[in-house]
Amino acid sequence: MLGLWFTSTISAKESSNKELEKLLFLENKILPADQVFKLKVDLRGGEIFFRWDIEKKCYLYLDKFSFEVNNSNDYLYPPFPRGKLIEDEYFGKVEVFFDKVETFFRIDTLSSKEIIITYQGCNQEGYCYTPIKKYILVNDDQTILIN
Repeated sequence: MLGLWFTSTISAKESSNKELEKLLFLENKILPADQVFKLKVDLRGGEIFFRWDIEKKCYLYLDKFSFEVNNSNDYLYPPFPRGKLIEDEYFGKVEVFFDKVETFFRIDTLSSKEIIITYQGCNQEGYCYTPIKKYILVNDDQTILIN
């Protein structure tokens, strides 16, 4: 009986070591959020355009985007294209974007020219990034991205 107890302890330890190795391996494969979700901001005329290039096997959640005007309670609601519906292990049935997503809005409606953008995404291996927050400062003829 002592031999059976000892065997199961070794087996449990080996199993937990394999899980730890898997997590460490996965961690080494996880790219930083700015590499996975590359944001480009462009000012053209009176409109500001946003484009996220998304790494393969990664996605952004539609309902996790927010655009807030700094120092106010104003939120902006730019139009988004239709995404793909998936069953997400964390959030259930959600609409997401793979590969890229683009949106825009007119900047003449802003009382301030600093915008706080928040977004969140995951990879298909089960790793979800914490919400990402970017600060966009819009000048008269250029857009500056501030982290």
